[in-house]
Amino acid sequence: MLKRKLSTVSVGIAVAVALLLMVIGCGPSTQQPVDSPAGGQSGGAQGQQLESGAKAALDVAKARGGKFIASSGVDIAIDPHLYVAGGTTTFPSTNQIIARDIYDPKYPIVPDLAKSWEMSKDGKSYTFKFHQGVKFQNVPPVNGREFTSEDAKYNIMRIMAAPSLVTDNLKPRFQRRSEFPKLSMETPDKYTLVMKLEEPYAPVLDALTYVTSVILPREFIEKFPEKIITEGIIGTGPFIQGEFRLGQFAAYKKNPDYWRKDSQGGQLPYLDAVDFVQFADPSAAAAAFRARQVDVFQPTKTNMDVLQREMPNAKAFIGPQTNYTHMRINVTAKPFDDVRVRRAIHLAVDRQQFKELFGEDITPISGPVSSPVYPDFADMDWLMSQPGYRQPKDQDIAEAKRLMKEAGYENGLTFEFLTIPTYTDFVALFQEQLKPLNITMKVQVMDYQGQLVPRVLNGEFQMQTAFGNIIGTDVDSVLAVNFGTGASRNAGKYSNAAFDDLVKKEQRAVTLEERKKYVREAEKLLLEDAPAIWLQTKAQLLLAQPWVHNASMGLVNQSYSKMHEYVWLEKH
Repeated sequence: MLKRKLSTVSVGIAVAVALLLMVIGCGPSTQQPVDSPAGGQSGGAQGQQLESGAKAALDVAKARGGKFIASSGVDIAIDPHLYVAGGTTTFPSTNQIIARDIYDPKYPIVPDLAKSWEMSKDGKSYTFKFHQGVKFQNVPPVNGREFTSEDAKYNIMRIMAAPSLVTDNLKPRFQRRSEFPKLSMETPDKYTLVMKLEEPYAPVLDALTYVTSVILPREFIEKFPEKIITEGIIGTGPFIQGEFRLGQFAAYKKNPDYWRKDSQGGQLPYLDAVDFVQFADPSAAAAAFRARQVDVFQPTKTNMDVLQREMPNAKAFIGPQTNYTHMRINVTAKPFDDVRVRRAIHLAVDRQQFKELFGEDITPISGPVSSPVYPDFADMDWLMSQPGYRQPKDQDIAEAKRLMKEAGYENGLTFEFLTIPTYTDFVALFQEQLKPLNITMKVQVMDYQGQLVPRVLNGEFQMQTAFGNIIGTDVDSVLAVNFGTGASRNAGKYSNAAFDDLVKKEQRAVTLEERKKYVREAEKLLLEDAPAIWLQTKAQLLLAQPWVHNASMGLVNQSYSKMHEYVWLEKH
């Protein structure tokens, strides 16, 4: 157990005022000015520069110093560009080109390394202007050199797995390689990047705001074999990484040369150090929080309720995650190459029962798009009236049996289902709900990173628990990235030309209303084809000790990635 001297170390984290007002169901707004690509935040109205400024929700620190200790889930990655979300402890050292404001309930896109950006009238060009004098951390092999537009260009190309940077055999490891459109980039000077698209693409700015779209120095990346990071992290961020043990512990110290100031011109960050202690067991994290050995952790709803009664001054809140639970199907593997079998399972699942047993009253039922994450596109009343979602289940079960008989499986079938230890109870309910169709699941429980991920990426599965599928703050990440033909995260190999055509139309849409139309049609098609069984949108919970200020939950991973820059600790 982590040891700590409370008399000499002030610690903590607080909930930003704006997010304290959030209720479950709030999510990132995607509504845009009429003259910008719908759903892609352009940094302001057409042609208007967006300059960085003070964050009104933040307190200027009344005290500096101290170490902030956070519990964290187990990291699955070191190299952030390989993954959709990566690990929460790899980002305090980095910045992005642009980011999401975790202190605003709508999570708008705001400047980070780019102080401003401008979109062309035709939506095919974006010009980013960078802060001058920003330096990478003063550690080898970078040694404090200046960040330039060439660094931004290199990192975007690497995330895209550009052939000039990533060999063919390594491309499958770059899970986000299809999230950017066809584009070219120019760097007319050290502080300007021009991104040129072949056609308008609404989600392009959202792709830059992912927490894994961090800027890393080329010479650091390319010192590793195969140019894949296997240890450490270097960036332009507020903290320099020290000791790091994957899946256990990460320590950071203040970057004395950090470039950003607070609203009063004071140097950031306020903290001297940040430690992450990783708990695979939520009960162990709860015990550490109760003993005041950690300042913040993400509890289960049950743990939160208990600790709030025991520690009434603790700060607690709920927010949305860009993350949902579903069962991903390999549509090329028998018997799931038959849409009738997939649809029968979709109809048989009782999502209300999942919510009652596992939702803890905070986990909304979800469709592919209709969920609290996308309020501009969601229609929950419509969703709950659809086959597979409607109640009671009699009609759906009867139709499911008819489809199974038609497909030649009247007497049932058996298939292999992959999962991890955390979700065995979840999978047991799923199996129970398929008994009316005489379906038997051979459940294989395995390690996530070492066993499940390689099998899924290699297409060696029939169905698996996609329990933490990360989706972006733009609706296109559900559609094109996860289910577009050949997309990098389309592990189930779903392919439908009509769906792909609808996705292209929503990506090119100029107005929000036009985009809504194509998104709804695409969602209907996914529910009909059932390449996955959608269940719930995950909620994110946070408990914080009472002595801290300027923290935020934000979207999934966003707050653990960004809040340390502004957190300060009240003496206690």
